[in-house]
Amino acid sequence: MVYCTECGFANNEHDTFCSQCGSPLERPSGSVSAPPMPGFEGDGPTLMNPDAANGQSTANMSGSTAQGAMPMPMPATAASSVSSPSNISTNTPAIPAAVQSVGAGHVDGTNKGSNALIVVLLVSICAVALAIGLFITHAMGVWGSSDQTQTAQTSSAESVENDEQSDNSADSKGSSSKNRKKTDSGKDTSEDSEGADKSKSDTKKETGKESKPAVPVITSSQLSDIADSYSSSDVAVAALVIDDDTDAADATVAATTQAGTQFVAAGLYLPVYLAAQSNGDDNAKSQASVMMSDMDNGAGNAAAAALGGWSSVNSWASSNGYGNTTFNRDYGDVAASNAGYENYSSAKDATRMLAAVDAKGASDLMNVDIASEGVVIPSGMTVHAHRGQGIQNTWNYFAVVEAHGHKAAVSVVTQNQGQAVAAELMSKVLASVDSTLDQ
Repeated sequence: MVYCTECGFANNEHDTFCSQCGSPLERPSGSVSAPPMPGFEGDGPTLMNPDAANGQSTANMSGSTAQGAMPMPMPATAASSVSSPSNISTNTPAIPAAVQSVGAGHVDGTNKGSNALIVVLLVSICAVALAIGLFITHAMGVWGSSDQTQTAQTSSAESVENDEQSDNSADSKGSSSKNRKKTDSGKDTSEDSEGADKSKSDTKKETGKESKPAVPVITSSQLSDIADSYSSSDVAVAALVIDDDTDAADATVAATTQAGTQFVAAGLYLPVYLAAQSNGDDNAKSQASVMMSDMDNGAGNAAAAALGGWSSVNSWASSNGYGNTTFNRDYGDVAASNAGYENYSSAKDATRMLAAVDAKGASDLMNVDIASEGVVIPSGMTVHAHRGQGIQNTWNYFAVVEAHGHKAAVSVVTQNQGQAVAAELMSKVLASVDSTLDQ
């Protein structure tokens, strides 16, 4: 066997290069190619000459035999000299120098081979890691696609910026909200108030008027329940809640069944006053005011004449939607009445005229004391009224009443009932209206 001096691998005798590392094999001159380790051959020990192991010729050994042969017995004197431990050991064979050299070379070669193997492994690991890293980064678009990378980075930057702005905005809003709640709880109330004012302002812009509390509603059924208990044909009642939005021409009037039927218009001075305010001169207006405040028949007739006569009054009434109102004689002309010339209107027309008079601020001109005639007025109610009586035992009441912060126009007309029934009917109607205005 031939041992490689680089890696220590045992090669065949005829090999020129090491089968393990490929290094040239060296064969020392004058020595065996692969001296065996000292040991035993066969069943008996073989004594090696140290000098022979070091490459010296066995011929120089006195009394020695050829290598590998059993020594012959020695004389006693010779045995004494041979037994010296400094020269020959019968128990521990000597290690040839060539073998020692080969062992050292084997250790050095092994270390070098291990180092080379480690280096190769490290390089391989680094190469694999680099390849994996390149593959991953390429898949992520870090390199190899500059346009996509730039776009992705731009989008990412914009997204981050937007997120930051959104977060900042949310933080700012949240902080602002917390500060408002923490520092000034009354501020919310103020803002709510401002919002309510703004809402009112917007409503005012849309409607032209500020919003107000809900207006009470007088119903036809509540009036009919009262009137029908007296008569279904000779009694008529109508009423209307008055507020700033009330338009007499278009207002919906609560009314009983007969409220749209013509009755004798005894005590109804309203159409002359309204016509004078719309079409009359100063004389007509002045006469109409005296008529309203004193229920003066003469002043009323003078105002009608200043307007152009009763035909002018009727024309005004028709053009303003009072279709059931017609005047055919002067106030207080009993002879004309007996001759069949009569003044007519209806409870509905009279109620709408009351609302129109109040809109002109003239309802306080109506100051007849109807309580003295038996009409019961609810506590706290203010009543501005006219009263009239005529043929066919007619008794009528026309009034603008005010209670609980609201106003209402009320008309009660009767025939063939008499004063007492008319006063009782008016009392019940006023009580019902007062209850509605108190809602």
